[in-house]
Amino acid sequence: MINKMKRMNTTQQVLKHIEGIQVIKEIELHKSLSGLNNDYIYFEKLETIAYKIAVKKATTIREVEMCAVAVEENYTGALKAYKFAEQIRIKAYGLEWYLMRQFNAPAYQGFIDIVDEMGINNLFKGLQGELS
Repeated sequence: MINKMKRMNTTQQVLKHIEGIQVIKEIELHKSLSGLNNDYIYFEKLETIAYKIAVKKATTIREVEMCAVAVEENYTGALKAYKFAEQIRIKAYGLEWYLMRQFNAPAYQGFIDIVDEMGINNLFKGLQGELS
C-alpha cells in the first residue's frame, strides 16, 4: 500500500486513498472492540505514513493546507490531530510563520496586557521584535 501511494502523482490521489484506509481502520477498530483478531495498529500507522506521503507530494501551499485541514478533520492516529496539522504547517510555512501566528493570537495579546499591568518584564518581547 505504501509503495502504491508513493507512485501516485498528486496529493489529491493520496488523500483519496487515505479515505479508504480510514474505512478499513474503522472496521478494524470494531473488531478490536469485539475482541476479535485485528490489524488496527497497522492501519493507524499506515494512515500516519499516508498523510506524510501526501504532504511530500504537495507542490503548492494550497495542497499543503489541504493536507493539514484533512488531518484536523479526519485524523485519529497516535498523534493528536491538531499537533500533526501544526507540524505540517510549520514544514510548509516555516518556524517564523508559526511563531508570528502565536504572537498575534488573542490569548497571547491578553497575556501581554496582564504582564504589562503587573509590571513584569516580557521575555518574549525581544524575540517578537526580531521576527517583526
